[in-house]
Amino acid sequence: MNRFKNYIFDWSGTLVDDLGPVLDSTNRIFNYYGKDSFTRDEFCSEFCLPFKNFYDKFLPEVPMSELELLYTKFFNQSDENVFLLPGAKEILCECRNLGFKTYLLSSIKKQHFEAQSAELGLSDFFDFAYTEALDKRDWITMLLKDNNIAREETLFIGDMQHDIETARHAGVFSVGVLTGYNSKEMIEVSKPDLIVNDLFELLDNIVNKT
Repeated sequence: MNRFKNYIFDWSGTLVDDLGPVLDSTNRIFNYYGKDSFTRDEFCSEFCLPFKNFYDKFLPEVPMSELELLYTKFFNQSDENVFLLPGAKEILCECRNLGFKTYLLSSIKKQHFEAQSAELGLSDFFDFAYTEALDKRDWITMLLKDNNIAREETLFIGDMQHDIETARHAGVFSVGVLTGYNSKEMIEVSKPDLIVNDLFELLDNIVNKT
């Protein structure tokens, strides 16, 4: 029988591809302060969570409160689209069919999550959504406690090193998915319990295992 009953998902790069508007918004911030734009590859190689670590490296003189306001403004103005990633709706549907609990743990702004999840048809799949988690390590223990979740029955799926570190911090099974911001080589550095190419692979290898 599948020992995992609780599935915690990251949002960006795990369930959805939002790199377009995220990169666009970030470059507008950098241009606002007179700095050059990132290419897609440059951004993926440099970007990290928590956000503060990234901005401390490139814009250390600007307060995070100011950066957050600009990011929200530019994201709302962006014409770039957000797309479902392979297997996203399928794995959430199967978890629901099997009676598994599903949670969201993401640094995404609440308003952006609500708009994107409604547009992409994912609003009703989560037992609870934890958004604006700037450092997920600070939030995952609260998530487990709030929902009376057993660590040994839980996994956290994400596309970045910070997600793997968060899972390890909480003592839950870690899954790195290669559809997002970090490359396979970057994910491997964090030594997740499992790496999958996409959520279809996780669906086959974990969710449907009996």
